[in-house]
Amino acid sequence: MADKKPQFVHLHVHTEYSLLDGAAKISTLVGEAKRLGMPAIAITDHGNMYGTYKFYKECKKQGIKPIIGFEAYCVDDALNKKNFKEHKGHLVLLAKDNTGYINLCKLNSFSWVQGFYGKPRIDYGLLAKHSKGLICLSGCLGGHIPHYIMKGMYDEAKKYALRLKEIFGDDFYIELQDFDDPDCDRVNPVLIKLAKELGIELIATNDVHYVYKEDAEMQDVLMCVEMKKTVDDPDRMKFPSEEFYVKSHDEMYELFGEIASTAISNTLKIAEKCDCHPFGKNKNLMPVYPLDKGIDNVEYFKKLVESGLKNDMGKLLPR
Repeated sequence: MADKKPQFVHLHVHTEYSLLDGAAKISTLVGEAKRLGMPAIAITDHGNMYGTYKFYKECKKQGIKPIIGFEAYCVDDALNKKNFKEHKGHLVLLAKDNTGYINLCKLNSFSWVQGFYGKPRIDYGLLAKHSKGLICLSGCLGGHIPHYIMKGMYDEAKKYALRLKEIFGDDFYIELQDFDDPDCDRVNPVLIKLAKELGIELIATNDVHYVYKEDAEMQDVLMCVEMKKTVDDPDRMKFPSEEFYVKSHDEMYELFGEIASTAISNTLKIAEKCDCHPFGKNKNLMPVYPLDKGIDNVEYFKKLVESGLKNDMGKLLPR
């Protein structure tokens, strides 16, 4: 009897809320994970948590464990807004528990309110202050570690890996992806070497941007809209293959070959670590602000929105 292959869980997933980049509709995404027999799935949209509530509710509806996260843009100092071209390292952050969810919200809010500069950014200092309850994956080829490996700067890549290991301990993982891409072929062996040298566990992901392989063309058009390019423009950014879909357990196992057993079983290990339930059945999600006695919180915000819309529309509509 053949050995049973470890279960696989997608932990790097972009939904329709990765605006003009992700093309995975949440209900379809969760349904496909269920069809493939996966026990859980994550949401890790680019720099935002817009889809979190909808994703959580859909997972609960379909009997799949929701893993809440986002893909952060991380720099050395998010308050420094002098170098627009500074590399913004991608990092996948996942909530283990409700404390982790609160820290995700704090990090994400900071990135938009104070750290925004081209992208919503955080930095490593802030990450260290709000790391409790979080799991960190080193990210796609856009992460600092792969970025410096591609530049031939192994010691610099190692520096960032050690920094993240110091912050997250055993909850930091070196992320591997494989898309029939020369850059992946060049970077992955070095990532594996680095993980072994520093005693960091490996994790396999597929950087999902759409649900089915045939959706690749649709997602490509979305990116063209974002970049204001046409599909036949030879100089535009284009994904290296049509492999960024919700791959099955067997597809992922075949893709990662010799290291699959560890890198894939670790996805289940992470899924089992995560137990985050921030949205109770009767929980009021409206932020609470101190108001004058007798003023209803919901009614106050309703009037505030109506007033804002009226003022904005008054400026836009012809007199």
